[in-house]
Amino acid sequence: MIASIHFEDDKKTLQVEANQPLTKICDDHPVSILFGCRSVACGTCLIEILSGMDNLSSIREEERILLDILVPDHPNLRLACQCVVQGDIRIRVAN
Repeated sequence: MIASIHFEDDKKTLQVEANQPLTKICDDHPVSILFGCRSVACGTCLIEILSGMDNLSSIREEERILLDILVPDHPNLRLACQCVVQGDIRIRVAN
């Protein structure tokens, strides 16, 4: 299955194979998402999900804890390092 990812900041849309980590997709294609630790510790890769939240992997407890610290009450924000793209999404860098 193919997934469409629109990167609002880069004004770029990629067609990629679904069920890939967003980190791998970003490693393979130059986009504006920055990654620090890649292990739910820094929040550098904070992104806003403009559409398609249901097309990302579920939020695990480690990610939820850090999001609650960094951006409480913002349900449309995720850490890109924790997202597996399962379908079409539209995102932008949040910080």
